[in-house]
Amino acid sequence: MTTIMQTYCSHIIRFSILFMLTFACSQIVKAQRYYHPEPPRPAYHYPPPPPRPIPPPRPVPVPVPVPVPYHPYHPYHPYYYHPYVPYYWGPAWHPIGFMIATLTTTAIIVSVENQKYHYDNGVYYIQVSGGYKVVPAPVGAVVQVLPSGYTTVIVSSSSYYYYGGAYYVKSGSSYKVVAPPTGAVVNKIPDGATETTVNGQKYIVYNGTYYQPISQGGQDAYEVVVIK
Repeated sequence: MTTIMQTYCSHIIRFSILFMLTFACSQIVKAQRYYHPEPPRPAYHYPPPPPRPIPPPRPVPVPVPVPVPYHPYHPYHPYYYHPYVPYYWGPAWHPIGFMIATLTTTAIIVSVENQKYHYDNGVYYIQVSGGYKVVPAPVGAVVQVLPSGYTTVIVSSSSYYYYGGAYYVKSGSSYKVVAPPTGAVVNKIPDGATETTVNGQKYIVYNGTYYQPISQGGQDAYEVVVIK
């Protein structure tokens, strides 16, 4: 009787286990049949950030020129005002603009850059209607002899020869007209100059050259300066 009961119980247990497994399998199949999983959501792709704007190049600072305090050529001599007194180099000399009807027999022809001049004892003329007109000594003109009454002017150890507002230098056996050298000191300025005021100081202007009134050796004189 006991053996029969044990056998019966074992069958009951096996049947129960089988039933449970069968039921579980059927549930799994049923779940797989009716279960529809949600489709995967598409991954969200963030747009790439816009490129950073390139900043404009920084302007290169332009150096502002520092204004140079006004000052003419620094003369060798201190300013010393005295009235301008025109000077005449004798009866044969004439100021710029003077007209004569005829030239003397001592006049010679001097050519500078294809321009013909008539030269007579330190004075230069050009022929115009009605005669001859005095003009400034042309730079580059060459004469064989210096006019009577010239003075020697030393500037930076160089010798210049001054007459009638013109400056000459030795050129071989001749003499050549040059521009007024800065720093030259003369005692006489021809007729035709004018006075002008620059920064409260009066200068003498002759043929475009500025002369600063000075005193040299107790005498009135003028020094060639550059006014900028």
